Amino acid sequence: MLQLDSSLELSQEALDKLDQLQNEVDLVVSFQQKVEKAQTLWKSKEGNIAGVKAFSEIREKLKEMCLSIGICNYCEQSEASDIEHISPKSFFPEHAFKWDNYLLACKQCNTGYKLDQCFVINNSDEVIPVPRSIEPPFKEMAFINPKTEDPNRFMIINTQTFKFSTFDDLSKKDKNKADKTIDILKLNERDTLIAARKSSADYFYERIDRLSRILKATSIDEIECLLSPYDKYLDSDLSIDQLKEEIKKGFKRNILEYQHPSVWHAIKKVESQMTPKWKRLFDEIPEALNW
Repeated sequence: MLQLDSSLELSQEALDKLDQLQNEVDLVVSFQQKVEKAQTLWKSKEGNIAGVKAFSEIREKLKEMCLSIGICNYCEQSEASDIEHISPKSFFPEHAFKWDNYLLACKQCNTGYKLDQCFVINNSDEVIPVPRSIEPPFKEMAFINPKTEDPNRFMIINTQTFKFSTFDDLSKKDKNKADKTIDILKLNERDTLIAARKSSADYFYERIDRLSRILKATSIDEIECLLSPYDKYLDSDLSIDQLKEEIKKGFKRNILEYQHPSVWHAIKKVESQMTPKWKRLFDEIPEALNW
């Protein structure tokens, strides 16, 4: 998990539609009635032209926010197909139509793991489970909100195990929040995720290592030999230096658009300092630390 770019704003028209729907929820008196109202309105949210237009825009903006092209912002692997309520509407109906409460997630993370689970942080910074149909006694969820919080402040991928490790200096509250997020989404228990993170690390190394060799090449023929059959950068009108710059831009796009960007983050933060092979590559291509 990484923090999403929340600078993207909705149009006033879409915000007005969300406010209208949220006001209908807020006008209901009891908690259970608010939940039922939120669920009913969510099911019918695209029942008119204004709703279709607003939620089409919402989906497009959330897709732009995705860490890579259209991938789940929780597992960073599967297709992000669902508009996910970070704070579940069945426990927090007051956030059912709040823009800051949305991100795109895959169906497996959304309905297979997160579901309507709710855990909150009490006044002693302990995790309290909230049963269904019960109003949460505390309002802070034991779950990282990547729209408003930076997951990198809580945890990082361990590049030996390819599981998330929490930082030792976290407060009790933040430690509990991070641990519960990992537990709810089963981020350290899903074998396919762990294997894919390892594959991503291999991919990132292969691309940066290949780029290093390309930047050292002394002829266009040498560069052509180093490119894969799927790299389409050769242009007879470019000088060798211009070609290298175009290739560097392309490889940067490759990395930024690949799955499991949390792995790339861990490589930049940890491997660049600790692993000689990575250190050499970042010494040669220091700008990659900012990719």
